[in-house]
Amino acid sequence: MKTVLLAVPHYVFASDLLRTNYIKYLSEKYRVVVLSPLFDGAEAKKRGYWQSPNVTYQKWDLENPSLWDRMKFWRIALVNEFDYLASIKHFYKRPNYQDSWKRRLARTLGLPFKKFLTADFFTRLEQKKIKPSPAFDEIIKSNNIELVITATPGFSPFEAEMIHLAKRVGLPSVAMNFTWDNLTMNSKHIRKTDYLIAWNEVMRKEASAIHNYSPEKVFVSGTPRFDPYFAEDKKDPGRIKFLKSKGLNPDYKTVFHTTVTKAYPFQKKYINDLIKLRDSKKIPYVNLLIRAHPLDLIENYSEFKNIPDFCIEKSGKEVEMSYDDLLNLKYSLKYTDVNVNYASTITIEACIFDKPVINIGYLDRFALAYEFDHYRPIYESGAIKLAKTDEDLPRLINLYLENPGRDHDQRLAIVDKYVQFTDGLSYKRSVDYLEQII
Repeated sequence: MKTVLLAVPHYVFASDLLRTNYIKYLSEKYRVVVLSPLFDGAEAKKRGYWQSPNVTYQKWDLENPSLWDRMKFWRIALVNEFDYLASIKHFYKRPNYQDSWKRRLARTLGLPFKKFLTADFFTRLEQKKIKPSPAFDEIIKSNNIELVITATPGFSPFEAEMIHLAKRVGLPSVAMNFTWDNLTMNSKHIRKTDYLIAWNEVMRKEASAIHNYSPEKVFVSGTPRFDPYFAEDKKDPGRIKFLKSKGLNPDYKTVFHTTVTKAYPFQKKYINDLIKLRDSKKIPYVNLLIRAHPLDLIENYSEFKNIPDFCIEKSGKEVEMSYDDLLNLKYSLKYTDVNVNYASTITIEACIFDKPVINIGYLDRFALAYEFDHYRPIYESGAIKLAKTDEDLPRLINLYLENPGRDHDQRLAIVDKYVQFTDGLSYKRSVDYLEQII
């Protein structure tokens, strides 16, 4: 049996890779060394990660932190090849770029050399600068590892280190869990793995067009993260029991609002808007189910306690979602009537359950998210409605509550294009593809 190294940089990816069928199936076909900066074998067992004679967990302390810090600065300042992407144009307008005179100065000084200062140039530079690692070499040699698997193509320092160290010892690498916005939003930070496993054909084409991947090096597996949505399970409580478990009234329809990270200041405004719209009867009296993003702070919403027919809950613990948390999201989508979110992947997930989606887009620069290359096709497809003003939100909620079948065909088209596989076996395709590499 061959051995692979699975690099898990943080708990978001631990949710996808270590609490699902992915690790179970991977360990049926390969011996697996899971390397992470977060946990060792004892901690992995304590956290309830998959245990098997074919799986070992080892902790890895980052060996080149200062290198990755320097490269982040220089990549942001000097890589210009992706400036045509809407998300990159937007980045240069953000305060965290505008407030850094060093970045702005470096960008100006580097403009005459932008033809040469590419992401690939910095990847080659990193390869020369990274220190040899006897510890990594020992892990590879003692376990006879033949492939390094990362979640993304080097967007985090940990994954960057794994990819570069793999190149040093001549091991192939493959990224298999990056999301639909990564190839555009994080384009400056890509360290090319030898292979990619993408969600869909859209991402496969982006890998080729934006990052010059050879098409034969990019495989489409579907989205392992979405597999639980398509699997029948005995835990399904049904609509009435599910809503009652949240303190909600099954006699009412339910608006499901999903927040984004704590970095966005407008979260409470949307929740207050929904409560006021309900109380003023501008929309029917509905249940309000609020899901706080894993990177949001649930304590920021303490003022909403004790509101009737209202539930706010955090997604998982410590940013990580257990399999039960994934099922809870599944039922939240399945047993609610309208989803309201800000430019989120939840839009695609709601389309899987054929639920109407209203996107929030009327707050200054944050509305620019709907122009980003990954999201603009969703908006232009007609699968969602965009609330551009305060008055739009109640109008669109009423529109969809009265006719939930509206835009059904467009939502179905989004599922066909962005989800592609609906059999719940994307994890299996992703693992099976590895046979073509090693």
